[in-house]
Amino acid sequence: MRTRISLLVLVAMLLTGAGVTATAQKSSDAVHLVLSVESDGGVNINRFNWDVQALAPVYPGTSVGASDFLELMGRSRVVVLCTDLQIVEQLNSEVPRCNPYPKVTAFFAADDPSWTPDSGPVMVFDPAALPEGIDASAAELETLSGNALDETNTLTQTIQGLGLSAEAEAFAVASVYRTEGLYLDAIATLLDVPNIECQRPRGVTAPTGTDRPLAKSPVLYLRLGELYQLIGQDEDAGRYYECAAVLAEALQDPANLGLAFARWANLSEDPGQAIQFYQNAINNFATLGAADFANDMLEVCGSRNCTMP
Repeated sequence: MRTRISLLVLVAMLLTGAGVTATAQKSSDAVHLVLSVESDGGVNINRFNWDVQALAPVYPGTSVGASDFLELMGRSRVVVLCTDLQIVEQLNSEVPRCNPYPKVTAFFAADDPSWTPDSGPVMVFDPAALPEGIDASAAELETLSGNALDETNTLTQTIQGLGLSAEAEAFAVASVYRTEGLYLDAIATLLDVPNIECQRPRGVTAPTGTDRPLAKSPVLYLRLGELYQLIGQDEDAGRYYECAAVLAEALQDPANLGLAFARWANLSEDPGQAIQFYQNAINNFATLGAADFANDMLEVCGSRNCTMP
């Protein structure tokens, strides 16, 4: 049986050593991002708060905590962008090979199923130069400035200097933008991911073979759904949550399937559909032994006849 390392509490800091200005969307837990997955035998994750035997597949964009365990089968290879923006290559089954005590934390956990968007302003670089094709009419806009602007620019420039693939760079930059409330820019950045799908309901097809590009990752569509929800575009958010669910189900991925149903249920205007979605989320989290997540969804569902399997 493998040995877990103790859960680390990672505090976000600026490159200068000063604290990062907190936003309502910033979790206290820093995470690392999977950039690419090359697999001829499977790559799975077991998260710290799951049953020790539970596994779910890993795709580009997956967030990995300091105590989460990556299982690599065969001649698999995973490239991880650490929260301090160091790139590590992992060939063996182990926790992420990132610095456990980073001075810089660029990425934060976003996979809490009980997450709901706050009602605060949407930050923008320049209110007169918003990304094209994205409706911001429902959002209260505020210009990013001060330490938050300096930090965002520094982190973004560092990522852009790493020589990443177009899709990996887009996901990493969008993750930084989301942390600082730049939701419009995050959406625009992710929509430039090569071969992105889901421009219509259920408009995504499952990948074939062992290739796992970001455009075929449920994580991409979950993040897009959340971002659209953050700017008040619930119809678009629901479309991307549905695409995430379609992909996760086809890929037999209970972790992202549970999360997609949890997010989608919150937007449903049909009480019967919402109950079914919450129950689907509970069932998938229970499969992983993610008791906290399953109980959170049971509580949200409340008296609407959801049950623990």
